[in-house]
Amino acid sequence: MKQFQAKTMVWLLILALCVTMTATGCLRQAPGETPEEGAETREVDVVVIGGGGAGLAAATAAAEKGASVILLEKGAFLGGNTILAGGAFNAVNPELQKKEEINPALMSELEELLEADEEEFGDFAETLSVLKEQIREYIDSGETSLFDSIELHMIHTYLGGKRTDLEGNEIASDFELAKTLCINAPKAREWLEEHGVEFNDQIGTVLGALWPRTNNVVGGGKSYIDALSQAAESQGVEILLETRGRELIVEDGRVVGVKAENADGETLVFRANKGVVIATGGFGANPQMRAEYNTYWENMPPDMKTTNSPNITGDGIEMAKAVGANLVGMGFIQLMPSSHPETGSLFSGVWGSAETQLFVNKEGKRFVNEYAERDVLSAAALEQEDDLFFIIADQQIVGDRDISDLLERGDVYQADTLEELAEKIGVPPENLVAEVEKYNSYVDNQYDPDFGKENFGNRIEVPPFVATPRSPAVHHTMGGVQIDTQARVLSEEGQPIPGLYAAGEVTGGIHAGNRLGGNAQADIFVFGKIAGESAAEGK
Repeated sequence: MKQFQAKTMVWLLILALCVTMTATGCLRQAPGETPEEGAETREVDVVVIGGGGAGLAAATAAAEKGASVILLEKGAFLGGNTILAGGAFNAVNPELQKKEEINPALMSELEELLEADEEEFGDFAETLSVLKEQIREYIDSGETSLFDSIELHMIHTYLGGKRTDLEGNEIASDFELAKTLCINAPKAREWLEEHGVEFNDQIGTVLGALWPRTNNVVGGGKSYIDALSQAAESQGVEILLETRGRELIVEDGRVVGVKAENADGETLVFRANKGVVIATGGFGANPQMRAEYNTYWENMPPDMKTTNSPNITGDGIEMAKAVGANLVGMGFIQLMPSSHPETGSLFSGVWGSAETQLFVNKEGKRFVNEYAERDVLSAAALEQEDDLFFIIADQQIVGDRDISDLLERGDVYQADTLEELAEKIGVPPENLVAEVEKYNSYVDNQYDPDFGKENFGNRIEVPPFVATPRSPAVHHTMGGVQIDTQARVLSEEGQPIPGLYAAGEVTGGIHAGNRLGGNAQADIFVFGKIAGESAAEGK
């Protein structure tokens, strides 16, 4: 009886401790968290796991706050998914947007928002009210230059991400996170420029962006990586390649380090006096995790290609989950409609901004509004024969670009007439010619009775003509670790986990069920910078 009472007292003490920890943000103690004896141990203020855009931003920002920083990168080189991206960066930019004229279609969208019901916008209702006042003032002023505002960016992020999955679960952007993203995106662009990133002087609309607020970086995603890796190293950040984070180390309810593995299979221990930042990306290159979590796509092939780096396998999500982090939106996966059919690559093709694009299937027929969100475009593409379509362009889009390599590899097809182009890509010539003629009439009238496209670029009429074959591929896993506006990882009880921060695609909740084109680059640099600063300051 005494032995039973003693055991009962022990369990009561453990229960009391767990209740206390829950009140302060319970942290799950995962197996193997104690550093292995004999393992090489290093100690710094901040450890960053992941060397893509978010990780480099976090490392640089932490170092600029005076912290000593080690960055661990799983791959043999820096870049993650960022280096594979075009670099489109959504941010309100009055200086450039003032140079653009608003067209009737965009004005119509603003007028539609004036008729929107705040009650249908949840936490974003007040934002919509403020936006309506801005739109009224804009219309009353007689201004003809392009309108934009932080509030419009927020509403677009909300509308673009509000989705319902196959099980009837609805998801929408976390208001505070979306607000933080949109307010800080222009500041993040300035911060990047201060670190050597160069943007051109044009505002565009990347595929799936909904509005012309895409700031275009010179040199693509690689430019971000080059600039921030130099900035990080100049601030004394130590970068270790081929070093994979394996487990978070927890002591007394706080994340205090990382157990990692190098290319030789040796275990390394990195202790963090102030914090650990997870910036490992999503799980787009992990078919098993995709199959486990997907609740959005009914017909997503298990072997679907991905635009992602092969290193993006959900490591950070699993590490955070093991210590009690809350996961949100894991069932939602974004597909990139315009990917290489054989490799999943984002590039190796010819097209302009969303306004200029014309999609046709293997019958030479249009099948979707090319200006729509990415999940809408992908769903439409998956209904076509072989999940395949072609982006049709002309010399106005090609410009002075040398596409000889693309032609030689068979990534694009070119011909002097639409009939010849149709023969090369195997579609009925009469269909393609008729479809382009019809589309050009829609451009002339700025009206698309077939699919409701409202934003148009140039007519497709200047030879030679070009066709780029495309298919959907896994692009962005929407779900991930839940964070707050200081990039602190939250527990299943909704409390910050001491010492743990996250940024980039490893997180969830910002974009909800579908991310706007161009919002990812804004996300990784806004929250990467915040995560680094929060970790350095021990917030």
